[in-house]
Amino acid sequence: MSIRLTTLSLILAVAACTPTVSPSAEISPSVTQSAIDTAYWTEQPYCSGRYQLRLPSQRHHGSTSIDYNGWSVMVMFNDWNRNVRNVDEFKTTGEFGTDIVVDTRTLIPGQAMMQVVRSNFHWEHSITIKEKGMPYEAYLYFKLADNDAYIVRSYFYIPAENGKAPANWKAQEKEAINTMEKKFRQEILNGLKTRQEFEMPNKHGICLIGGFIADDGKKPFEVHSTVEFDKQHDMSLEIMHGDVLEAGEPTLLQRKVNLGKGAMVKALTRTIRQGKRTINGMSGEEKLVKWGGNKYMFFWERDGGDPRIMMQFGAEKKDGTKRSEAEVLAIWDTVLPTLKPVKP
Repeated sequence: MSIRLTTLSLILAVAACTPTVSPSAEISPSVTQSAIDTAYWTEQPYCSGRYQLRLPSQRHHGSTSIDYNGWSVMVMFNDWNRNVRNVDEFKTTGEFGTDIVVDTRTLIPGQAMMQVVRSNFHWEHSITIKEKGMPYEAYLYFKLADNDAYIVRSYFYIPAENGKAPANWKAQEKEAINTMEKKFRQEILNGLKTRQEFEMPNKHGICLIGGFIADDGKKPFEVHSTVEFDKQHDMSLEIMHGDVLEAGEPTLLQRKVNLGKGAMVKALTRTIRQGKRTINGMSGEEKLVKWGGNKYMFFWERDGGDPRIMMQFGAEKKDGTKRSEAEVLAIWDTVLPTLKPVKP
């Protein structure tokens, strides 16, 4: 699975002034469909976070970390089996040979497990432990797709009594672990479902690769996802979820696209199109930029900042893309209108 760090957050810089918006930009542009195979570019549905698009079916996509409802989730592609082996090994050797494994539990056979560890500290030998308590780390591991591992890390403390271990230390420890298991189940696992690549949910929630977490549609969620396509090595699509604009923060049309330093870059940069653009009832702003001869960065941002879509052509190639401007515009104007929220 091909994964790249997102560039969308790196190339939008705040500008000191607001650019002039073309009066015609309020109108949705016409699509020059004759330049591309529209059936190919909208072949199959694709779901990411709380939104869906139609994209080519032969694709590779992912993200390395997710923030969901206060939980930080690390994604490790094709790594479930190794994590299972590690969890089993830690039970006898300790985590990485140092931390003590307190408890290991299977939450869903073959799909989810948790392990709780603590550092090998003595209650009386640490001022922090005397004041705050004994620290524990709780890990939730769950599997999606064929072999992808999702890892959630959390913490809790057992408070000290007069700077020493409490008399009912083990009872408190068991209760705290039970509470953590309950939180893992209620806030993540109870809503977790496996999902086929082209399967679109019919309820509120967030799409993950090979899975879905059902919720009320209001839980905070942040992730940057990259999608690349077989035989389309000069371009990619990026989706940013959860980057909500603060009050007074510049919108897309008020920000400058920072494509690099130097007079030559600036001289070869031009805005092809910019303005207001509504997609399936979602009002937003669009900015399409060309630079360096034949490199393109296209952006759309929903009002409020979430989501943000970026499509690049030739940006990572010295000579840019071999596609014509008409072709890249046609691809953008074919794919972007398929964007819509995931909802019942």
